Amino acid sequence: MILTERASRGPAPPRPPRYPVPSKEGPLIQELGGYRIEAELARGGMGVVYRALDPRSGRRVALKLLLNADERFRERFARESQALARLNHPNVVRVHDAGEARGAPYLVMELVEGTTLEALVREGPLEPRRAVELVASAARGAGHAHARGLVHRDVKPENVLLRPNGEVVLTDFGLARDVEVTSDLSKTGIFMGTPGYASPEQAAGEGKHVGPASDVYGLGALLFALLCGRAPMTGTLLEIV
Repeated sequence: MILTERASRGPAPPRPPRYPVPSKEGPLIQELGGYRIEAELARGGMGVVYRALDPRSGRRVALKLLLNADERFRERFARESQALARLNHPNVVRVHDAGEARGAPYLVMELVEGTTLEALVREGPLEPRRAVELVASAARGAGHAHARGLVHRDVKPENVLLRPNGEVVLTDFGLARDVEVTSDLSKTGIFMGTPGYASPEQAAGEGKHVGPASDVYGLGALLFALLCGRAPMTGTLLEIV
């Protein structure tokens, strides 16, 4: 009887999100967690990054807000916050704060006023010495993370920032894996990374084999992109595998 009544009413309406999802076309959020939002900087599958002002310190920061309410993504976002909090290196983006507002978790990081290595790749191949210098700096940041038990798992031009003074900053640890912890987010059979830059073990979904060497592969792929102006592999994940 219950099923009949539900069928007669039609499908249940979708649940509203726990928090208002900001749209790039819609009005900009004015305040979040005590931070004044000034502009949208980037948007991806997991979240949106804003330039914001911290009125307490007067400094401008990058505020990353999670857009996906799925618990799996929320856990991954929380892991990024925990991972960055353990790192302190000039070649790794600094985290200032983390919290939750309007039912959505957010992460406050230093605002790197510069560009990404992805922008350099789009301009064409770099001079070899310059390319090696950039990757060596990114490698120092990755090495710092490895020494603290973390594997980035998504080293690519888009996730490497370049300050105006030329200093390299490794960012976006959303896929970072703590080698001391086993998580369902890293179980075998689930691809984690970016096609074109992922190591063979990542592309095959062999999570248990992912380690620092996977980031070394990513750094090599990064060097290839800087030298050749494109990713070492192109196409979808199925085409690459």
